[in-house]
Amino acid sequence: MMINKETHFARQWKVNEIATDFILWDVWEIPIAANNSKTENFQSFYGITLETFKKIQSKTTLVNILFTLRFWIDKIIPLDRNINTLPIPGCQETTVKTRLNSEDLKKSKAGKTIKGDDSGLEFRPVYLFEDESLHELSNDTVHGLIHVGWIKKNDNNYTATLAIYVVPRGIYGKVYLKLIEPFRRHIVYPGMMKAIKEQWQVIPQASVSNKN
Repeated sequence: MMINKETHFARQWKVNEIATDFILWDVWEIPIAANNSKTENFQSFYGITLETFKKIQSKTTLVNILFTLRFWIDKIIPLDRNINTLPIPGCQETTVKTRLNSEDLKKSKAGKTIKGDDSGLEFRPVYLFEDESLHELSNDTVHGLIHVGWIKKNDNNYTATLAIYVVPRGIYGKVYLKLIEPFRRHIVYPGMMKAIKEQWQVIPQASVSNKN
């Protein structure tokens, strides 16, 4: 489900410090429950999220169809001709990773690139901490960030959030974001949430099987 943006800003995520020139577009709570144990922590969730993103692009689903449609639109209108090479709108930096300080870089683990087998889109890792990760994608319409956070809800019950930050590239980028908004909110992200939840629910069963 979508959650209040102010609630997201109230948490001391690193992204809110280094992406002040970005617009927080959406924030979702991913419908999972975790106990933050050795098998149900943010690192294991991070791995599942990346694998799920790749799988939903390879299967015949509505999400996959939208990615395919985008691919063919790009043949006519330039959407993805300049992947991760253009500067962030309003500045000369090409990545928010340059905004991390030496302590951040030292603390960050090696994140993985999110890239589907049939997609030219490539979300580069910016950082991977104990309780949050950040990836970015730059193309001809926007410079976007995908943030995944790990939050404690009550006692030892944890869940995750997915936040999208964007900076559109001029009028063209703003129009594109408006056009895809209903597809993102009603098809893409709900589809991702469902797929991640289904994959996460396999973890306890796998843990029990390994003990037997």
